[in-house]
Amino acid sequence: MNFFKKLRNYMLYIVLLLILVIEIPIIVVGYLTQPVKSDTIIVLGTKILGQDPSLMLRLRLDEAIKLYEAGYAPTIIVSGAQGPDESISEAASMKAYLLNHGIPAERILLEDQSFNTYQNLANSHKIMQVNNLRTAVIVSNASHIRRSLLLAQNLGIQATGSPAPMASSPYLTTKQYVREGAAIAILFLTGK
Repeated sequence: MNFFKKLRNYMLYIVLLLILVIEIPIIVVGYLTQPVKSDTIIVLGTKILGQDPSLMLRLRLDEAIKLYEAGYAPTIIVSGAQGPDESISEAASMKAYLLNHGIPAERILLEDQSFNTYQNLANSHKIMQVNNLRTAVIVSNASHIRRSLLLAQNLGIQATGSPAPMASSPYLTTKQYVREGAAIAILFLTGK
C-alpha cells in the first residue's frame, strides 16, 4: 500500500509541476500581453460554421477590427485554409466578416493555405516579406497567444500579441487551456 501512496504523490507532484511550468505562463501571457503599433495584424484562423466564423473566430476578428480602427496597423492578414468539413477557407470567411464590418478590401491580405498555427504564421510571414511588412500584432484567443508568440519568435517574426476574449463557457475555456498546455509541451519538444 505504501508504494501506491508514494506513486500517487509523485503523480500529483508531476501534475502540479506541469501546471506551474506550462499552464500558468499560458494564462499570464494570454491576459497581460499588450499589442504594439505594427505593420500588420495577423488573425489566426479557427473553425468556421458553414461560411460564417465560429464564436471563437468572431472574438478574434472583433479584436482585429478594434486594433485596426485604433491605428495599430494599416493591414490585416487573415490566415486559415479550408478544412474537410468547411465549405470555404477560414481566411475567406474572415475576409467576408471584415468587409461586412467596414474594413476596406485592399487592407485585407488573404493566407488560405495553412492548417495549423505553425503554418498560419509561416505562411503569413511569407506574405509579410512580399509586402515589406516587418512587424505584426498576432490576434488569437487568450489561451493561444503564448504559443503563437513562441512560434512567431522561432520563425523570425517580430511580433506582439493581442488576446481576444475566451468564450464564456467554463467547459470550453478549460478545454482550450488543457489543449494549449499539450501543444506547448509538443512545441518545446519539436520546435513546431
